[in-house]
Amino acid sequence: MRFLTTILSLGLLLLTPLTSQQEQTGDSRDLYYAIEQNDVICGYAHVFVKQAEFNGRPIIQLIDSVWTQLRLMGKTIDGRFRFEYHIDAGTGRYFYHSSDIDHGGMTMSATMLVVGDSVRIVSGDTTAVYLPPGTVLQNTRVHRYLADDFAADDLNEKTYQVFSEADGMLNTVTYTRLGREMLEMVGKPYEALKLRMLNQTTGIDAEMWIDAESGLLLKAHSAIRDIYLTGSGVVKKVKAANLDEKIFARVGVVIPNPWAISYMKVKARLKPAGMWITPESLNVPGQKFDGTVEENLVQGVFDVKRDRYDGSGAPPFPCDFSGDTALKPYLEPGDMIESEAPMLVEKAAEITAGAADAWDAAIRLSRWVNDEIDYDLPGGGTALNTFKTRLGECGSHANLLAAFCRAVGIPCRTVFGCMYVPSQGGAFGQHAWNEIYMGKAGWIPVDATVEEIDYADCAHIRLGEWKSKAAMFNPDTMEILDYRVGEGPYADAQRRLSEEIYKPYVGQYRGQQGTLTVLVQNGSLAVDIPGQMVFELKDPNEHGDWFFKLTNQASVSFETDSSGQIVTMVIDQRQRLPRKSEGDSSVIHADIPHEYRACVGAYTIPMRNALYAIVYQDSGLALDIPNDRVLPLQQEVEGGRWMGDYSPRIRLAISFETEAGDVASSMTLSQLVRCPRITSPDEN
Repeated sequence: MRFLTTILSLGLLLLTPLTSQQEQTGDSRDLYYAIEQNDVICGYAHVFVKQAEFNGRPIIQLIDSVWTQLRLMGKTIDGRFRFEYHIDAGTGRYFYHSSDIDHGGMTMSATMLVVGDSVRIVSGDTTAVYLPPGTVLQNTRVHRYLADDFAADDLNEKTYQVFSEADGMLNTVTYTRLGREMLEMVGKPYEALKLRMLNQTTGIDAEMWIDAESGLLLKAHSAIRDIYLTGSGVVKKVKAANLDEKIFARVGVVIPNPWAISYMKVKARLKPAGMWITPESLNVPGQKFDGTVEENLVQGVFDVKRDRYDGSGAPPFPCDFSGDTALKPYLEPGDMIESEAPMLVEKAAEITAGAADAWDAAIRLSRWVNDEIDYDLPGGGTALNTFKTRLGECGSHANLLAAFCRAVGIPCRTVFGCMYVPSQGGAFGQHAWNEIYMGKAGWIPVDATVEEIDYADCAHIRLGEWKSKAAMFNPDTMEILDYRVGEGPYADAQRRLSEEIYKPYVGQYRGQQGTLTVLVQNGSLAVDIPGQMVFELKDPNEHGDWFFKLTNQASVSFETDSSGQIVTMVIDQRQRLPRKSEGDSSVIHADIPHEYRACVGAYTIPMRNALYAIVYQDSGLALDIPNDRVLPLQQEVEGGRWMGDYSPRIRLAISFETEAGDVASSMTLSQLVRCPRITSPDEN
């Protein structure tokens, strides 16, 4: 699929984290918060606070456990987050923090220790972040420093430097007094300070109400969602909330081949989060913006016309940019871009061995990411985890390509914005891609998620550099004012030639859910699938496979009769399924022959909470299909694939990928659907 989302840390965004000490009544206290989106309670937080001691000094222990349930692109993603803080009771600053995140099966953990004027972050490796004097160390629920500062009515606004443990960096945050209100929360009256929070690093804009005495967060409202103090009954009210409207803007214009868009003019109103938007970040080579940017509210018109880079003047490879201090951030590892990881360094060197120049090396790396990483939500997250799982959404693809490039000395950065997709009746979807530095040619955009390995089409609208895990598109309205698909003096002649070349394939074919039409569109063969869209095809490879331009996980081939006439179209939909660890599978037994043990096991289905299992049965392999059947498989004499007839017109094909020790790390499952050609328009 052609989009989406650096959704990695939505759970952190739910918390609207602030700062610093805790109201106390007794030795411990339990609090519950509701998390609400579109009037749906989609999660809750259970906060436990108690007084304790550490090395003989009084401290406050705060444990914040969050559960969320979100629905994205038809998939329900469960989130489990646990944050713990040890807070000095005297200063109100935490000196220890740990986080454990499980977001749709993607897990991350980190520990932070405050030592002197820095925070040491332990997450695999250890890094240190300097804390300037006066830096606020935030926790998720209590903000006594705000209550103290705004208790006097003569303070209306103040800006703080706040350390964000979510991103491991300093944020500039401004609070503005909006007034005082009396609130009753869970049967208790509170005198509340109402403040506006504007994060000038991530662009998050929210209204919040805190207890004027203790700084306890009572409720918060933002364009993303609402949170508020409530009772324990919230646990039973959680339902999945649809997140699509936060990452899609429907435009009602279907462009079947967006990868060929050579010009686009779009009117937009949006207020993204996760970065601070400036006119400079919107006006870059190939993209012009005419409008206003006020506190991350973007209103105006984008003109996108990028010239495709041909590699002219590319730097030599290996290259050395160490003397350019401006490029240093794009050569160093980051929280999500572990370019120093030995396995990434080794693989990047292997891929680029013998490259003619830096552009050739970058294209090789981009092609590998495009070919080897399958699309999945919420994805692998970090570059290293994406490499290990071979799965990820757009942000995961971009992180891995950035890590690969940096590992071999090529400056690379991840950018965030949106891109046009023909689904949902035509829409712009949240997206991330890369820009690779090519010396005098500057920063060259590429999109390894959607097969644009050496360019990014003009349907990409850049908002800024991706920095925060909490990035979100958050559109209001978008409208396509003008666009062009392809161009050149030979376009019409090429179309006429294409119609003649592709004529033998054109016609109607009987599919599983209705009649499929093969036609010529925009100079390419295409398949019109009822209820979906028209999918344009690449020209066939040496094996006769016509891959979809939109995805490399689907293709068609054609069968002929003895006279050479096309009689059947075969649709091949394939998907890579990573293997679960041996400890998670109950299908491994000692009596399985050695030659089959490498394949037997459980394999996860991307974007679904289900498993396929390869089992040993009747002296061979079989596929255990969830809630269906166990399908016997036969191995091909040539090719080595395992085949099984699911129905008279559907055949399943399975191949395995192995790592060290000849143990399968994943399997590719292909569904081959035979679609007979309809010889008469009246035939059903």
